[in-house]
Amino acid sequence: MIIIGITGSIGMGKTTVSCMLRFMNIPVFDSDKKVKNILEKNYEVIDKIYKTWPETIYISKSKKIVNKTALSDIIFNDTESKNKLEKIIHPIVEKERNLFLKKHKHFSIVGLDVPLLYETGADKICDYVFLVNTSKRIQKKRVLSRENMTETKFDLINNSQWDFKKKKKEHPWIVSTSFGRVFSFFVILKYLFKIAICGKKND
Repeated sequence: MIIIGITGSIGMGKTTVSCMLRFMNIPVFDSDKKVKNILEKNYEVIDKIYKTWPETIYISKSKKIVNKTALSDIIFNDTESKNKLEKIIHPIVEKERNLFLKKHKHFSIVGLDVPLLYETGADKICDYVFLVNTSKRIQKKRVLSRENMTETKFDLINNSQWDFKKKKKEHPWIVSTSFGRVFSFFVILKYLFKIAICGKKND
């Protein structure tokens, strides 16, 4: 099984690239979706958040609900809080990722959509990495169109991730989303053709 890591800073187009791989029947593990699911349904995690950041929790129908906007405002303004939350959530995401890989072990190629791929060291289990990128202007336009997003928050999130130059030093394959979906799709096809020829990096 060949593992493709899909990464890039906020607003670069990772979701679009993941959707294209799924369109070609390549299963993709979505880390962001898994984190969202944990924050909404993992009551052990919700209780830990309540004990640490009670102001980010509200009660609805006798259930604790995480206000994800309030939580993100805290963690992206405080490195210590960010590290605490990552220690709570990342082990669960890693466990779910391993279950995904086990479940799909009979597929020749799978994808791992991980925004913090390099930052968490998850690139080490990947045979290839697709680094999704676009211009700063397009990135900013995409991100600021999102609900509850501000320019200050955008900068904080961006600054919490490795920048493009640092990621590029790890020698990923660049997928630009600046020129439309058709262009990106053909870039991905080209890379998949190369993967089909080269196989696993460790072979």
